[in-house]
Amino acid sequence: MVAGDRAGSRFGQYELRRLLGVGGMGEVYDAYDTVRDRTVALKLLDVELAKSPTYVERFRRESRTAARLQEPHVIPVHDWGEVDGVLFIDMRLVSGRDLKAYLTSEGPMPPGRAVEVVEQIASALDAAHQSGLVHRDIKPANILLTGELFAYLVDFGIAHAESDVQLTSMGSAIGSFAYMAPERFEHSTAISPSVDIYALACVLYESLTGEIPFKTDSNLATIRAHMMTPPPRPSARPGVPITFDQVIAIGMAKDPARRYATAGELARAARAALVHAEHGATTRTSVAPTHLISHVPQAFPPIGYSPGGHPSGPVGYPGDHSAGPVGYSSGDHSGPVDYQASQPTQFRMPYAEPLREHPSAPLPLPPPQRSSLPIVVGALVGAVLVMGGLLGWLLLSGKNNGGNTTTTAGGTTTIATTPDATAPTAATAPPYSNPATSPAPAALPPFAGSVSGTDAQGFVAGPRCNADNPAYAIGRTTASRVVICRTGVGRYYYKGARISDGAGIEIDDPVPDGSGGFTATNGSDGTQYRVTSTALTIVQGGATLADEPMIEYTHR
Repeated sequence: MVAGDRAGSRFGQYELRRLLGVGGMGEVYDAYDTVRDRTVALKLLDVELAKSPTYVERFRRESRTAARLQEPHVIPVHDWGEVDGVLFIDMRLVSGRDLKAYLTSEGPMPPGRAVEVVEQIASALDAAHQSGLVHRDIKPANILLTGELFAYLVDFGIAHAESDVQLTSMGSAIGSFAYMAPERFEHSTAISPSVDIYALACVLYESLTGEIPFKTDSNLATIRAHMMTPPPRPSARPGVPITFDQVIAIGMAKDPARRYATAGELARAARAALVHAEHGATTRTSVAPTHLISHVPQAFPPIGYSPGGHPSGPVGYPGDHSAGPVGYSSGDHSGPVDYQASQPTQFRMPYAEPLREHPSAPLPLPPPQRSSLPIVVGALVGAVLVMGGLLGWLLLSGKNNGGNTTTTAGGTTTIATTPDATAPTAATAPPYSNPATSPAPAALPPFAGSVSGTDAQGFVAGPRCNADNPAYAIGRTTASRVVICRTGVGRYYYKGARISDGAGIEIDDPVPDGSGGFTATNGSDGTQYRVTSTALTIVQGGATLADEPMIEYTHR
């Protein structure tokens, strides 16, 4: 039957007036309910679905649950059932257009508007999840927007057959692959609310950028991207604040346990990212999942995917596949810690020393040569003045500061003085120093955020920078702690420690990326440790060995 052929016909108690839309599993009509005297949206599912007893049972159960939902952002379900072998669902008719049509015609949403839509859909999802209902098909086409951008979520669980395999064979899930969580492609994995949270993060990304998260040329490539490729960064598109990168990274984490615990938590993180960006705050608002922050970090195993291995298995590190990244060694390399929590270090002044792009970068050109004669003359005059001043000070101190004069047997006169409590001594002041006129040492730039359990040199419990070397970036991932340190001569070094066993690694000369992140390269095997505000990514030979989401991050 051609789509829309039913328009103008009768279906049970409904008069089908016009076709509103066509999906992979059926059609939606503007229909008139002759029994209840009202206009509704009537969805008619594919006739093949009614042939599956298992699906029919699930359809009835989930339609009944959806009809009980009283959340304002859920399209009210009036009725459901079967007529002449065709399953149907009767819903409120809403005037508006879906989010997919909106993005196609209007382009990406402003961040504030995108957050508003996600907040409304998250409210609908939380209500459904609390009732034991998983949507399984969150996508822009299933989000309806009124003229005032009031958002409704439609199609709770009714657009799916018994399994994703059947869905694919019918062609119904193809359009949804862009929003499907990695575990959806594992046949033995039970579906949980986390798949909706992943899909909602995909919707947020598309609302901000106007593009789906992974643009590929085939369904197989899309599946591979969801399972293996790190989440994209929406800030790559001009106008999207960088604060949203972490929200997407966590919402689209490969491991469901690393995602936000609820859709509402994702929405609150998006709102915090928006507020942080709009106010230009100097402290980072945590957008990490609360269920990860509230637990002891050591409990989390490293996450990521091993090349050639099972996507849900442990990360395949070179050399030692159980111990972690190559180069890590057991033991504590941070040394003793002397930390006074009652005296936190505060940095207020901008850093005065110009930084080179990298320690190996060319030094600045020397200034042009000038004649040395004025310098020599000035030095001689200065020396005479200094000597005269010292002689005068010695004579006056002998008269005014309790001094006395004695003559030795050899005829040499010695001036002995009584120490003055107010005079500077070698122990209290450096030569020629004047506190009123001497310039203060250059202060460090402040941290753009904070990480718990740290001070100015890194983690209190390690890793931390060596004495007198300040930390320039500090991060805590789900499996590691990292700190970037800076020496007195302007060089950087990387220190990392695995949370599970304390194994650590140190790498010289990480390269800053200009946005607060660094890339450290292990000279022995070429492994790169890329540190950003969203993740610690470990790459070797073009293969990603680990991609650990950043829970807390700060940098100068």
